[in-house]
Amino acid sequence: MKKLLFAATIATGISLPAVADGLGIYAGIGQWNNDFSGNVLSEDVGVKDEMGLKHADLTQWFINFEHPIPVIPNIRLAYSNISESGTGRLDENVEFDDTTYPIGSEINSDLKLKMTDVTFYYELWDTGGDLDVGITGRKLDGHLKLNNDLIGSAEEPVDEWVPMLYLNGRVNLPLTGLYVGALGNGIAYSGNRLTDYRAFVGYDFDIPGPVDVGVQLGYRAVDLKLEDIGDFDANIKLDGAYASLTMHF
Repeated sequence: MKKLLFAATIATGISLPAVADGLGIYAGIGQWNNDFSGNVLSEDVGVKDEMGLKHADLTQWFINFEHPIPVIPNIRLAYSNISESGTGRLDENVEFDDTTYPIGSEINSDLKLKMTDVTFYYELWDTGGDLDVGITGRKLDGHLKLNNDLIGSAEEPVDEWVPMLYLNGRVNLPLTGLYVGALGNGIAYSGNRLTDYRAFVGYDFDIPGPVDVGVQLGYRAVDLKLEDIGDFDANIKLDGAYASLTMHF
């Protein structure tokens, strides 16, 4: 993961122009209804069939702090908490955290992964929409835990900072309050990959007062591939629709 940090630092070490804008706080909170696919531990151990992990509906939120000083980046904080448990049966022998689970074993699995983002970004365009570019530091904090009543439990933690490139674009549809956009974070290096992207449509209500309120509907997908991070080898994807309430102060 140190190589990932170095690669992203080099990739983003380019000076970018910024658009000066007013002070503002943008926030959103919503529900993401997603499904699991992929594998863990080996290519033949599926997260659905062998691990029994089907989906991980979760609450997600973000808050952006923007200011009018061009040379200082804006800040975005975001958070998602993946948590899912299930029961499956192994189709092959599995070695995990010095514990062997033989083929045919019934496995109770528990996957928890908190994703906390700290993003520094510049607004390059703010006429009729937005275009933001920056770098994200994402903290992965969680574990994969396996249990069999006869064999016992084994657990492998994840505690990593991962740098990612950040891009966020939005186009306002004239005279409607509607907008469309896309947001993405991503890094790939030395067999590891982490991408997180979404496409969305939203509507900002014209309500008098200090707070602008809106709604946003979209599709989000997280693709996570980790190799040689302890025993936590994984190649999993979560994707599905989400709905959020948005606010602008």
